[in-house]
Amino acid sequence: MSKDARHRFTENLRSLEPLHIDGPPAVPAPACHLVVGFDRNAGSHSALRFAVDFALRINAGVHVAHSVDPNDLPIDPDSPNYERELADGLESERSEACAMLAPLPGNWSYDCTHEDPMRLLISIAERHDALMIIIGTPRRGFVSMMERVSGESVSAHLIHKGHRPLLMIPAQARFSGWTATP
Repeated sequence: MSKDARHRFTENLRSLEPLHIDGPPAVPAPACHLVVGFDRNAGSHSALRFAVDFALRINAGVHVAHSVDPNDLPIDPDSPNYERELADGLESERSEACAMLAPLPGNWSYDCTHEDPMRLLISIAERHDALMIIIGTPRRGFVSMMERVSGESVSAHLIHKGHRPLLMIPAQARFSGWTATP
């Protein structure tokens, strides 16, 4: 989806207050930081599960970035319950992400905003001097292909313009290659 099209979908979200939640501080302080892109797609859920498991093994802080996009919006923009449905959907995603972060002893954060996802991931990674950015693999389909070709996909942008390692996790990933338990 082009930036103009994304803007048309999200321009009415300007009143949406950015949400930042810090998890509890943990001792010892994290040795490094991981940034994870999160949305309602299975690939990003798999990416967050991997990041939590990896963070436990290397004592990393995990910072979850959720950029509100058209997939988060309720179907009927004319519904009298539109804003409540949007808030409920975002709260459900936040709750799910925080539940996935629960195994960590602390040193995690969750950010939800209407900011461009590429900028959000990069800004959080820069703020924490992140070891890497972890995202789910790109969705499939024609629109996804067009986003990759036009350079609008998050993964394409981070691959071509990012300065940090990028790890993409498929939705069906199984993490059985660990040699030791955390």
